[in-house]
Amino acid sequence: MAIPTIGRTCSAKLSLKSRRVAVAWLTFLGALGQAAPGAPAPAHGEPGPITIENARSGYPQWELANPALAHEIEGYAGETSVAPGDTLRLYVSSKSPTFAVEVFRMGWYGGAGARRVLELRALSGGQRAIPKPRGDDGLVECGWPLSCRLPVGSGWVTGVYLARLTGSRDGKQSFVPFVVREASRESGDAPRRAPVLIQCSTNTWQAYNNWGGKSLYDFNSFGGRALRVSFDRPYAASAQGMRGAGAGEFLGVSHASRAGGWEYPFVRWIERNGYDVAYATNLDVHRDAALCSGRKAVLLVGHDEYWSRAMRNHLERARDEGVNLGVFAANVGYWQVRLEPSSSGVKDRILFCAKEPDRDPLYNTAKDPDLTVRFRNLNPPRPEVSLVGMMMSAEDVEGDFTPVPELRSHWVFRGTGIASGRTLTVPGILGYEVDRSFANDRTYGRWSPRKLTVLARTWVQQMKEERAPTETTIYAARSGAWVFSAGTMQWSWGLDDWGAPALHPALRHPDIEGITKNVLERFLGTGPGPGPRSPG
Repeated sequence: MAIPTIGRTCSAKLSLKSRRVAVAWLTFLGALGQAAPGAPAPAHGEPGPITIENARSGYPQWELANPALAHEIEGYAGETSVAPGDTLRLYVSSKSPTFAVEVFRMGWYGGAGARRVLELRALSGGQRAIPKPRGDDGLVECGWPLSCRLPVGSGWVTGVYLARLTGSRDGKQSFVPFVVREASRESGDAPRRAPVLIQCSTNTWQAYNNWGGKSLYDFNSFGGRALRVSFDRPYAASAQGMRGAGAGEFLGVSHASRAGGWEYPFVRWIERNGYDVAYATNLDVHRDAALCSGRKAVLLVGHDEYWSRAMRNHLERARDEGVNLGVFAANVGYWQVRLEPSSSGVKDRILFCAKEPDRDPLYNTAKDPDLTVRFRNLNPPRPEVSLVGMMMSAEDVEGDFTPVPELRSHWVFRGTGIASGRTLTVPGILGYEVDRSFANDRTYGRWSPRKLTVLARTWVQQMKEERAPTETTIYAARSGAWVFSAGTMQWSWGLDDWGAPALHPALRHPDIEGITKNVLERFLGTGPGPGPRSPG
């Protein structure tokens, strides 16, 4: 089926009439989508929007054929997420006089991994300046002119989308990521609310992004780290993460010893298995106190390190209301950040994180709860263990998943080889950063959840330091909500082998899949396990 294409009409001067025509075409064509072979069966009940969407024909040529690694073409979106029927502003720098944009929804699609939903051609290009870091805080903020307004189809299904930019003269390419949220009440009909919400770690993508020479880290910043980083800039490309140039940490990881990303393999797996999910960014959870409420579960994947106080509050409230929390990640909710407006006044476009309390203007003021330090160092402390059950144990490590022998009969392991006595020994499942429980810790033990169960424990060796344990845990909150924590960033590599062997070893394993299914089915009330108040 043909994809709607728009030529120069989608420049910055795109008329309202043209945008409406484009949206109408998208809606019409989406309604005519044909089922493709190999579509996933629904995980439970009638097929939901994710299952129906993944039955459509995919587009396996979505990856970058000629990555732009030297600023040949790059761009950023004016928003981290949009609603169906909105428009998305794109700001692009291109050495080529014109460029094209193709938009892909990322998922399973019979193994193709994406579906192309829109193509824009012959857009006016132009090379934009790379601003110098601001002297006092290292902020790098682009004030580029608007290049294009993307019409977001009213029928586009919630998900992670990538806009692929291609220069007309040199063929260089890069991505711009964004999320399409669930339809809101303002869109007309009563909104449909998916039982599972996946939170995309856009704050962390930006914290590590060193485009323009600055990130929130010294190791990849020139002349010291920044205190502020802006969403008004592209995601830096690197030779290590070249397949995901411009996509942040969704596809690639430029700061780790291995690249490959953690979120996309999880997206592929969960959509392949037909789970009914919605997607949101950190900023969406920050802004909307009710976004996580009323669902069966909220899932965190990979590397979700930078949270605002509002995010932490909203996730805790959801747990205390009975919403399950699946932490298929490590080092989550580690640093507290504040969101600030851009220089032009656009809300929530800058992340501020001083890390050292005396570099924060709120130090020793009445607003200390918003101090940008580790959550565990706040006054009063809010250590991660009180929500997640664990905190970071080691970094730049690898290890095997080793179940606690006496817990092989636990419902989390039901139907896996572990339950029949096998020790899972897939190298690399534990890493790049890993967590452990602090139940017996002299400092943080008093914040550890009641009846926390350690399901697995492995000792890992990090560089120049003593061996440290990494663990997988689960507990039942007083509300009845389950909180499962995998304790590793690389859990998703055990679910789907996208990126292997070029970016990381092939680690997909039936036991990792089995554990994940058991946890999700329990969250949804359809899987194994005892009553919610009995974590054993």
